[in-house]
Amino acid sequence: MTAPSSSCTHQSWRSGVPSSAFTTRKEQAIVMLLVQQLMDAQFVRADQAGADRLWQEVAALEIDQDRLLHLLYCGLDGSDRQALSEQDDTWIAGRNTSASRGWNLQQLHLGRRARRPGRTLRPALA
Repeated sequence: MTAPSSSCTHQSWRSGVPSSAFTTRKEQAIVMLLVQQLMDAQFVRADQAGADRLWQEVAALEIDQDRLLHLLYCGLDGSDRQALSEQDDTWIAGRNTSASRGWNLQQLHLGRRARRPGRTLRPALA
């Protein structure tokens, strides 16, 4: 049995939108919702149990906690989704440029042989 073309399997509303862009916007919408709920739980209601449940949800969804912390403490009003979204875009762009540097300490030493002290080194005589 096949589903009719008018079912949810036919996603004409997504036509022309690349899957990666859709996924990115969907993730950002979830992040915005979680940030607003965390602001309410932590700052407005001081509900520690509710905030803990939200942080557990963040961990379960594998969302970068630094991303949420940045939005929580950036000084913006939680009800201004547009400003939060722009701030999130800025944070993502900053993370992408710092991650694309292409080197770290391990990579700097991969091509080198381990140096051993030469035979010319002698212990100091007292």
